[in-house]
Formats: sequence, structure tokens, C-alpha cells
Amino acid sequence: MDKVETIESWYTTSDNNQLFTRTWKAVGNVKAKLVVVHGFGEHCGRYDELLKNFAAQGIESYSWDQRGFGETAKKANTQGNAQGWDTVLGDVDDAILRNKEDGIPLFLMGHSMGGGIILSYLTQGDRYEGAAKLTAAIASAPLIQLTNPPPAPVFFALRYIAAAVVPNFKYSVGIDPSGISRDPAQVEKYKNDPLVNDAATFATLKDMLVNGELLLKTSAKITTPILVAHGTADPINKFAASKVMFEHISSSDKNLLGFDDCYHELHHEVKDVKEKVTKDYIDWIEAHL
Repeated sequence: MDKVETIESWYTTSDNNQLFTRTWKAVGNVKAKLVVVHGFGEHCGRYDELLKNFAAQGIESYSWDQRGFGETAKKANTQGNAQGWDTVLGDVDDAILRNKEDGIPLFLMGHSMGGGIILSYLTQGDRYEGAAKLTAAIASAPLIQLTNPPPAPVFFALRYIAAAVVPNFKYSVGIDPSGISRDPAQVEKYKNDPLVNDAATFATLKDMLVNGELLLKTSAKITTPILVAHGTADPINKFAASKVMFEHISSSDKNLLGFDDCYHELHHEVKDVKEKVTKDYIDWIEAHL
């Protein structure tokens, strides 16, 4: 896949923030375009292998290091501060509008926190111009509920006290890297990635958890064709919550793929699973061209 051209650049938002972006150019004719939203504590570069596979099949992908994460946070010194849920969803809408081309189907994909973000975006399609321009979407291990959530008093304190009183206080959530994948090489890669950082402000953590939980009540508003993929043994985000959320989605074109015994990042799982999930994603996109 060396022939896949990857373009890195900086994009200045309407509110004058700079976002680090990557585009994986399609090999040959562009049959589809894809906007990808990464997960908590990581960055868009961790999707390089997956999106090069997509590019080889004529699918051009665009992603960015979100506010508070990756190169974007490194440049602005804003680690873990996503600047509010409406801002996060606005960045998604902006990315869709900038990548939409007449005659080329456009897809939206998000993993983990990014999965929760795109689902939240789709429930509010009436607020965002880009939602109507999407052909279909993919949510990978979306953050609806944590597999091991904080005790109720802690969650209450985060939501109603800490996030309100000291919203910009940074807290390390202590993600166990071993839950990322059953492939030890992927776990080591995650642990040694200098751009991976699990610290976030109280306000950002509250937004993630509250809006994830909210999807159990609002996912009926989703009418976009959607594929949800989740490892049944995910120790980070609860598979059962994805299943409940999925059942409420109103779209007549929806599919839930549960990967038995798999962990959090299906696109970084052991070789046979990684290859199958990559093929499943490509097949979903091609079936909706």
C-alpha cells in the first residue's frame, strides 16, 4: 500500500483554532469519500493502516486530530480540552461540508468516543446541514456506556460539581492499554505512541459520558443507514449498551456486527479479525454506492 498518497496539513476553523488533518487519497478513481472521527486520547494517525486499505479500494478518507488531542493539542497546548460538545459536533459538520463533492457518495465513521460523536451528530441532523449529505455511517465500538463505569456518586460529582466548578481541571482516566486489542504488538504500539494521552478536562469527560448515555434515549432519531461494529468482550466500552442503542435506531437500513471475544479496537485486533472487519467496512461502503 506504499502507493497510497497521504497528505498532512493544518486547517484553521471559523473560530481560529488550528486542526491537524490527514487525507488518504484514493488509488485510481474516487468511488466514495469518508470522514473519520477518532477516539478518546488518540489521534487520526492511528487509522493509517485501515484507511490505506480503504484508499486501495478507491475510498478517499479525511480525518483530523480533534481539539484537545494529538498534534492539534500539542501545537496549542490544550491537551484533553475538546472545547464543548457543540464545538465538537460543529467540527464534524464542517468536515462533511468541506469534503462533499457532487456525484461522489460521502460516508461518516467514528470509533469509540468518535463513535459516540457521530451518533450524537446523527441524532441532531436537523441542526446540521451536513447530515443530509451523508450516504451512510459506521460506528465502531461507540462510547455509549463504559464497561466499568465510575460509581454513581463519582459520576454525579463529575457531572454536577467538578465539571461546573473546575471545568478545565485535567484528570487522567487511566485507560488500560491491554484492553485495546488481543494483539500484543498493537498494545505496545499504543503504549509507546507519544501522541496517545488519556488526560482530559472534567468538562470534556462529562460531555463524553453524558452524551453517550443520552444516546440510549435519542438514537431513535437516527434515520441514516448505519453499521455498528463492536467486540463483545470490549473491556472499555460496553457492547450491551451498543446493542440496546442499536435496537432503537429508526433507520430501516442498519446492521450490528458483534465480534465474539474481541476487544476495543477491531481495526487493530488479531490478524484474521482485523482483515475481516476491514472487508466488512469496505463491503458496507460499496453496497451503498
